[in-house]
Amino acid sequence: MVMIQEKIKAFGIVLKKERKLRGFTQGQLAKESGVATSIVNDLENGIRHAGIKSLAKIAKGLGLKEERKLSFLLAGIVFSKRDQVLPDLDNYHPVLYNFLPYSLRRQGISPEEINEVFPPTTAGAPLEVHLKNGTVISMKIAFKLTPSAKSPTFKRDDDGK
Repeated sequence: MVMIQEKIKAFGIVLKKERKLRGFTQGQLAKESGVATSIVNDLENGIRHAGIKSLAKIAKGLGLKEERKLSFLLAGIVFSKRDQVLPDLDNYHPVLYNFLPYSLRRQGISPEEINEVFPPTTAGAPLEVHLKNGTVISMKIAFKLTPSAKSPTFKRDDDGK
């Protein structure tokens, strides 16, 4: 618990630094972000943590560039019980770490139904999602590097995996 509290305070210091770099008071940042001043104050002082929606509003209010915004969000979101993020993704686009939950939800699978997730152990191996009802979902993502900037195409096997 002490370690988490120290990390929450460290995040508050980062937020305060970002705010001061822009010359904002807590009230100005709150207004610019569309959040209550008490949220900004409490975050900066390590009194509480916020969910992704509040953090995203604050990042927008700070005018953070995309890469810095993602890093800021991931640093703050680790304390939230509502929001889950894989570690070490601060240099990746949000679509990448939201793809699996989005795909599962599109198939009608809720987080409560998931028992365990096994990442690929070797190149070309599938990711496996084991559901509480005993069903195993096997997903394989194939990469094809092309010189053009085309959008990627995700393919499913004939059996829906």
